[in-house]
Amino acid sequence: MPVARKLESADSQEPQSHAELMYKIRELGITCAWERLVDMVSRREYSSKEAEDKLVRDGFTRDCARRAIEKAITLRIINDERFAGSFIRMKLSAGWGPVRIERELAHRGVTLSDVAGWPEEFLDDENPEDRALELLERKRIPEKNPYQKLVRFLCSKGYPISVCTSVVSDYLSRAREDGAF
Repeated sequence: MPVARKLESADSQEPQSHAELMYKIRELGITCAWERLVDMVSRREYSSKEAEDKLVRDGFTRDCARRAIEKAITLRIINDERFAGSFIRMKLSAGWGPVRIERELAHRGVTLSDVAGWPEEFLDDENPEDRALELLERKRIPEKNPYQKLVRFLCSKGYPISVCTSVVSDYLSRAREDGAF
């Protein structure tokens, strides 16, 4: 739609041939994709793959989206490493584990091997067991199947299964001793 509106409101003369019309539509598509991309990144960070997919879902051709993304990367408006850094910090503060963070970044087209300082700079000296225990302490113990449900909860947050099982076992045994359930 934005391309059609721009084409309709253009002050230049009417295209004289099909090829000229197609060229004009393509150029306006790239311009509109760029404007949409600038609008998107003014609200939050995007990875290059995530931004390209969003532009395509918004109706732009993959070629127009790629050209807009290439321009944004050149101008450092989009930077996958910067995106990954802010994403990792945000998700770690939400209690996510490294496995889930890696999976979600891969889904967004970023591999953790490309992120400088992962995991040393992002994960503090606290071990994963302590972070998983913090999450469990904020959660109510389920009445039915507490072990399975708590292990599943920690696994969904991205902690390795070995960490999940040991932390939940210790947590539930302490809760039984304290008479919490």
